[in-house]
Amino acid sequence: MTIAPPANALGTASTLAPISTTIAPSPPEHQPRFSPPSWCDLGPQAEAACGETAALVPVTTAVVSPTAVPIFSPRALPTGPSSGPQLYRQRQSALQAGQLYTRISPDSYRDRWQQATTQPTYLQWRQLLAQEAAAAAAGQGPNRLEIVVGDSLGLWLPPESLPRDRIWLNQGISGDTTAGVLARLDAFRQTRPTVIHLMVGVNDLKNNVPETQIVHNLEQIVAQLQHQHPQARIVLYSVLPTRWDNIGSDRTRSLNNHIAYLSARSGVDYRDLQGLFRDAAGILRAELTTDGLHLNRQGYALWQQVMVAGI
Repeated sequence: MTIAPPANALGTASTLAPISTTIAPSPPEHQPRFSPPSWCDLGPQAEAACGETAALVPVTTAVVSPTAVPIFSPRALPTGPSSGPQLYRQRQSALQAGQLYTRISPDSYRDRWQQATTQPTYLQWRQLLAQEAAAAAAGQGPNRLEIVVGDSLGLWLPPESLPRDRIWLNQGISGDTTAGVLARLDAFRQTRPTVIHLMVGVNDLKNNVPETQIVHNLEQIVAQLQHQHPQARIVLYSVLPTRWDNIGSDRTRSLNNHIAYLSARSGVDYRDLQGLFRDAAGILRAELTTDGLHLNRQGYALWQQVMVAGI
């Protein structure tokens, strides 16, 4: 089927022509049994995530090809993109080929992204994410869809480590804030997610946004998600501790207390990651981070354990 081009980040209709495509399962070699031992140690709630994966139902859909431009990044994936420009170009290439990047192997389209160096703008990122959301909405069919919303922590979540019996849509942008996320929720309004994973706020702290404003923005985000996706389970995560002096543990703890209260009042799930990620001094564990703020593979594996437990 053909879908209308999504609105770009400025709100005007894209003039790019739609192309026919199919969101299909990854090749068999990239769909291993989903049973990492550490994930299966979480108890009964996680046992379902440790069984055989179910094959996705192939569905025909369409996407529009995004404007050719790249990005920024803090972490390297083992065999995949190691910079923002590379990741952007890989996702763009996947979309143009009729795939979501969350369904491809990490090194796919290497010949197209390996030399990418040009950083994309925030608005260009928004356009790409909107186009990926349009493709997911058109091609979801009966398949389960989970959306990750947030900043660079969500952006660099390794998709190849996530359960393969569902479609994953990544709506993270490096450097984004609660105000930025609130302004772009319409990008995936037409999707039908079963679960929405939301983690955002650390850049607000870095930018010295008042705590009351951060909490207000989060309240609006949750309310809008509940209105747009009444069928979805919303999972709100605590802000992670950091090792940065300008984002002290007292500030993250205070904000997380408000997030926990907001979650209870709004009726959404709250996942408190602080105990898993902080050391005896109350800051981010050194072995889980690349720079004191962003996560390495070990850090992401820990977050993913919590992400799939009970979902």
